[in-house]
Amino acid sequence: MAGASPSGTELDSKTNEEASSASSPKNGQDLAPAATPSFPEKIWKKLGLSGHMLMTMLKFAESTVDILKELTSGSGALVLLSFLWHCRYQATPFANNFTTLGYLVGVISVLSYSILPRSKFFQTMIFNVIGLCIGAAVALLTIYCSVQARIHTTPLSVKSSDGPAPGAPTYTYNSSASAVCAIWLFANIFAANSLRFSRPQLQFPVIIYSIFANVSCTYAPQFATMDQGIAFVKKLLEAFLAGFAIASVVNLVVFPQSSRDVVFQEAGGYLTAIQAVLKAQNGYLRSLERKEMFRPSQKDDDKVVLEEVSAAKALKGALATLTALHGKMQGDLTFAKREVAYSHLGPKEIDELFKKFREILLPLTGMGSVVDIFNRLADHREWKKEENLEGSEESDATAKMLADHERKEKERAQWNEVMKTLREPFELISGAMTEGLKHTSYALGFSKSPKATPSDDLEANEGEARPGDENYGEYLSNKVKSFYEQREVTLQTWCNQRGIKLYHITGGTDGEAILNDPMDFLLWSTGKAVVDLVRFADSKVAAGVMRKRKLVLPGRKRLRKWIMTSLNAYDGSNDLAPDNAEAGIANVSLGASFQKRKDPEHLPPTSAWQRFGDNIRSVSHVMASPEVGFGFRVACGVLSIGIAAFLEASQQFFNQQRLVWAMIMVAIGMTMTAGSGVFGFIGRVVGTFISVCTSLIIWYVAGGTGVPAGVLVLLYFFIFVEIYFMLSYPKYTVVVMISMVTQVLILGYELQVQKVGIAAAETTGQAYYQLYLLAPYRLACVTGGCAVAFFWTFFPFPITASSTLRRQLGESLYLLANYYSCVHTTIRMRVEGAGGNLEDKMSPCRRLEKARNQILNKELALFAQLRQHSDATSFEPTLGGKFPKGRYDTIINEVQNILNYMSLISYATRNYGQGVDTLGERKWVKDFARVLSSIHVTSQEVTSLLSLLSASVTNSSPLPPYLKVPSAYEISVKMKEVDADILSINHIAEPGYAAFAVTQVASSLINDDLNKLLANVKELVGETDFSFHIVSSAESSDESLPLAQSKGKRD
Repeated sequence: MAGASPSGTELDSKTNEEASSASSPKNGQDLAPAATPSFPEKIWKKLGLSGHMLMTMLKFAESTVDILKELTSGSGALVLLSFLWHCRYQATPFANNFTTLGYLVGVISVLSYSILPRSKFFQTMIFNVIGLCIGAAVALLTIYCSVQARIHTTPLSVKSSDGPAPGAPTYTYNSSASAVCAIWLFANIFAANSLRFSRPQLQFPVIIYSIFANVSCTYAPQFATMDQGIAFVKKLLEAFLAGFAIASVVNLVVFPQSSRDVVFQEAGGYLTAIQAVLKAQNGYLRSLERKEMFRPSQKDDDKVVLEEVSAAKALKGALATLTALHGKMQGDLTFAKREVAYSHLGPKEIDELFKKFREILLPLTGMGSVVDIFNRLADHREWKKEENLEGSEESDATAKMLADHERKEKERAQWNEVMKTLREPFELISGAMTEGLKHTSYALGFSKSPKATPSDDLEANEGEARPGDENYGEYLSNKVKSFYEQREVTLQTWCNQRGIKLYHITGGTDGEAILNDPMDFLLWSTGKAVVDLVRFADSKVAAGVMRKRKLVLPGRKRLRKWIMTSLNAYDGSNDLAPDNAEAGIANVSLGASFQKRKDPEHLPPTSAWQRFGDNIRSVSHVMASPEVGFGFRVACGVLSIGIAAFLEASQQFFNQQRLVWAMIMVAIGMTMTAGSGVFGFIGRVVGTFISVCTSLIIWYVAGGTGVPAGVLVLLYFFIFVEIYFMLSYPKYTVVVMISMVTQVLILGYELQVQKVGIAAAETTGQAYYQLYLLAPYRLACVTGGCAVAFFWTFFPFPITASSTLRRQLGESLYLLANYYSCVHTTIRMRVEGAGGNLEDKMSPCRRLEKARNQILNKELALFAQLRQHSDATSFEPTLGGKFPKGRYDTIINEVQNILNYMSLISYATRNYGQGVDTLGERKWVKDFARVLSSIHVTSQEVTSLLSLLSASVTNSSPLPPYLKVPSAYEISVKMKEVDADILSINHIAEPGYAAFAVTQVASSLINDDLNKLLANVKELVGETDFSFHIVSSAESSDESLPLAQSKGKRD
């Protein structure tokens, strides 16, 4: 949901805090302690408010142009939308036109979700209008069938009331007409919700379609002629379209927001988040300088706290924020490039900007893996193990313990020296990169450049440049270049002092030098990427792009692609899900290789008749799909309540007590899994209860007689407060949405009755209730509908979050195998120089790059979905043993770690073979290529292993026996065999040397995680056991002996 998305609210507050924390003077010096915040500032921070968020809620932006630019059509749009409808309904022409259907205008205007960015909103609105028109046509067909059934069974009908709309009176009960309408309602809901399951972009259109179908089908049996039915459908269609119109006006006129605005806000937050990562990274490295690293430093409530832990958590948290923002920005990018806008940057520039961001993210993610590397190093060397040497008696064991303790202290001291050596250059380059990111933000207009003061000019050293200066790009490039030159001198001096040679190192975590070089390399690569970003920004300024705005139009090819793919399954965030228990997750299409499998019972068709038979068989496959199963469940749930509208004894009660809204809650409330169903059930009931309480407060504080002015002002205030919770706690969006919609229903109906009169309100067959009775009835109605939806989520069998999690974990392992194979093929092509020109779209390296990015994006999107379902298992009732949530979470983390290390290898090796000038350099690269060419077999074995793990997890089948991870390929050993001096310190400046160090470390970590992954999957699904045992009954306890060792016959 856009309202629940972090782009303009929660993420803004986070990135603003990180901006202040990441802002530091040059050379990594910390600022003086800030003054103690005042009480209002403490409240502001405690509530998580930001200026952007508060202005969005208040919509008090007419005073200045600057505020107007910052605002979006976020929460305030919903506030104004509801307020606008209630005010509009006080107009007599409006009330006379819609009469008793007027409340639907407010409901549909809220469900149209005008807070979406412009391109998302209009894509959804197009689907809404198309779906509504289809719904109206189907409703007319339903009424026609109903009228014909009535004519053929009851020639003479008796009028029962004036009906729900002018010109549409209702008539007495007819069983044939009711049966026909019940069948049509079932078919409507079944088809619509089957589509809703498979196409998340149709979530809101299907909900609106379901409301139209429910209302029209429950009234259809009561019409005697088509003229009456047409009048009713026309008025119903007008009410829905009026709601769409109000939502569209609010989206376009009231502080309009485009998807480009969202992307630019996210881009500004992205730059701030990178600064936060750099600051957290320096903090983590500083924690490793201390003598107490990986050692308990203090105790708090009997919990041992490691000094390194808090710094590691800060780094991991900053990286998680940056990665989440990267994923969201990627999803919004598609819509931003399709928009018509009057702006500086066009679609190509936005796309290029995102690529620059991705080039920064990859090495930063690699730096995040340093935490895992050092943790494994500490475990391997037992640095975290607590030792108690006090009071020990003198013995050989004590002497050994003391020697071991001295060894650990010496190793820690060496690492402290390493970190101290690295700190100054790291903080220098990090400070320069932070300034470069600020310069980019100023140049591209994401933030305003501060005006230079005379004191700044006096403090600036000669030859230095400040962010915003014209020559800053060249200045930053020189800084990064000097860091590269200095890292070589520093590392070589350090190694020579200790007599370290790199060729003897066989593990990725056993030597200081082989770890220092990757850290330097990754930070230098980040600096290069920041320089490229700064140059990109400066090029746009120099070309005059940022000087004036221009009309930006999407190209014909882009529009054609949008039209052709708008209904396709896509790999993106499901922000349009009405239930936040399922919002924010991704819908991943895995590709034909995963979904299309050979049929062991049928050969490929060779004739027209066989192909026709295949098409017939595909129908049964569709009917057995989970999408159709979900649609069937929803249809059964709706008819469980709707059957009362089609029986003579209960039809009048159904209309009087407004049970149609219970049916609508079933259509909205049905979720894909049992876990999200439990959360949704509780959330909807709680949201309705809150709305009942607030409606009573609003009505009776306003005088208890329905004074419109008082009701409208108080309603505005309450929705304003509710929106705060939706923005601050997106997880509870469903509670807020149901609360707002129910408030509109309750208060809107009461104001409607005051306007049109009780007699007109009761023409629909609904009994009039005072608000103190109507509000509890609404609560009972919604609770009943949610309870029915909850029942059909579990019956006849539950689609559990745990089973969905298992299946999608298998899909994630499949994608990992695909990515591993793709990365290895890419490396071989790079080393052999067979990739071709990267600028050529048809070259092998370009096509491989596209494939890698597609798989990586699918996998990252799937991780969010896996964690969403993992959290949902906590709400899921379980029979029998507990669900192994911890093991699933561990496997997910291991898969993500392996993916990160593979991405790191792919990034580090992208320049293999480039920039080779001298004879020595060519020889080094040639020897390295010979080594890499021999690891093809190992790569195939790893791909096969991951594929087997995927199949076992997906199908819940045990692993084959004796399955093992291929032995780690020691690149350093093989390279030594090719050339004994190939890994000498003399080669530290060779192209690819640092890339080799990164590859060696990452490969070792991948092998380590593969062993852990195999062990965890084996614990999860088991292993096929073909061993034979003979059980002896002669002993008091069972004795099992392998058959191979037994001799003769035993009883």
